[in-house]
Amino acid sequence: MVLIRSGSLTNCMCRVMVGLVCFLGSLSLNAQTGTFIDRQLSSDLRMMSYNILWDSIFPDRDPVKAAKFDRVMDAINPDILNLQEIGDPFTSGWIPKNGNDVRDLLNSVSPLPGGASWNVYKGSSGDSVLASKYPITMTRNSTSPSGDLGMAIGLVNLPDDQFPSDFYVMNNHYKCCGSNGSSEDLRRQQQSDANVAWLRDARNPGGSVNLAPGTPFAVVGDLNLVGGPGPLDTLLTGNISNEARYGVDSPPDWDGTSITDAAPVHNGTGSTNYTWRSSGSTSRLDYIIYSDSALDAGNKFVLNTVSMTSTDRTATGLLQYDTAQGNSSTYFDHLPVVVDFRLFDFAEADFNYDRLVDDTDLAIWQNSYGMKTGATRLMGDANGDGDVDGRDFLVWQQQVAASAPEFAAVPEPATLSLFLFTALVFGRISRRT
Repeated sequence: MVLIRSGSLTNCMCRVMVGLVCFLGSLSLNAQTGTFIDRQLSSDLRMMSYNILWDSIFPDRDPVKAAKFDRVMDAINPDILNLQEIGDPFTSGWIPKNGNDVRDLLNSVSPLPGGASWNVYKGSSGDSVLASKYPITMTRNSTSPSGDLGMAIGLVNLPDDQFPSDFYVMNNHYKCCGSNGSSEDLRRQQQSDANVAWLRDARNPGGSVNLAPGTPFAVVGDLNLVGGPGPLDTLLTGNISNEARYGVDSPPDWDGTSITDAAPVHNGTGSTNYTWRSSGSTSRLDYIIYSDSALDAGNKFVLNTVSMTSTDRTATGLLQYDTAQGNSSTYFDHLPVVVDFRLFDFAEADFNYDRLVDDTDLAIWQNSYGMKTGATRLMGDANGDGDVDGRDFLVWQQQVAASAPEFAAVPEPATLSLFLFTALVFGRISRRT
């Protein structure tokens, strides 16, 4: 088996050079604070998820909390921002904030170069908001079949000259409270079932949503997991509880496996990982869960300014209670969760998206060989022309052979039948030329 990280040897070498340039350039950029918040590579894509407590980040609601949020945004500088509890429906006389309000706030506290605007999506229901420095398309407020509560779903359109693909984000705010087996816990399970069913739809042609194969994705937000383990297990493994409504179990990742909980800890060190605390009671409520076939995680942390050293706070421009409620060292309504991502560039002949070009991919091509129309990469179409033929086999062969000197020696075929099959294919190709 051969590990390959680009579509051809030339492409791979170019990306290595680009990566080296990015790394060298990042040495000065990442030294800007010299603390745990710095990106490890300047090319890392930073995501933050933050339940901000019902519109409290707006100056007309809470000027103190708004100033804290301003400092957090300056320090963290996320590329993709997931917020929850935008649009307070409970306070009498208060006009709930909407997506336009979030956009205006972000343009004020974290302006983009050249006068560009943040891109923001908030649906008509729910309190989740997806914000990005890059355009957002394919926006939706819920899955189909729907889950329990409204969401903010969208495809972040990343620049083609910087990233190999776009990024699909599903921002959630699950139902709070309740113990294992409670009505609230059942609602959380429903939301997880719906998320997994939607990802299954997205990975398969047709249906309500279609993602390009290998598109990285993340399921994030305040999941309020205070009951049983079922809702989290479903998200990770694809074990759907209500199959009558949401269909059969479906491992969520492109390679047919589970997805990964980033599981960051406070300020990047130690083992403390709670994201909510009040009166000594702590819970881990906020998550960033991602497709590890398409993504690698770089730096990751839960930001807790109370436990930061004074030196780190000075270097980052943060104050002691910036992530606390008021001046309390024990009340954190929610803490920001931050993960830096690196998008994987799949080889065209990696038909099962396991980051390997090997005999498994050859078997996929062999199974679909002769398909004239409607073929996808998942079926063995390496060159994107909609069929599966000898040209796709040549892509597979070239990528295995071209990558061998860089990563590993290519093993001989395991069986004589593979030799015979390859000879047959070459015979067919030569007769056509």
